[in-house]
Amino acid sequence: MTMFTVQAVYEKGVLKPKKALNLPENSLVELRVKVTPSVNARPGFASLLGMWESMDGLELEQSLARARRKSKARLHRLAKTLE
Repeated sequence: MTMFTVQAVYEKGVLKPKKALNLPENSLVELRVKVTPSVNARPGFASLLGMWESMDGLELEQSLARARRKSKARLHRLAKTLE
């Protein structure tokens, strides 16, 4: 059995491969669908679950401190644009 991976776009109820498939007409195939995120898509909240599991307490604390500083800086920039 030959197996390969090809990207496809789901459009109007049909999966359309991004490149030509070298298959005879009416070939029966088995599909495993893995949705890949769009380049512009923001990750969902579920993708954040478990992201800190590998960090020790100090690393987690430092990571949270960096995130807070970045958020604070963004809020200050936003506040200035609203003045």
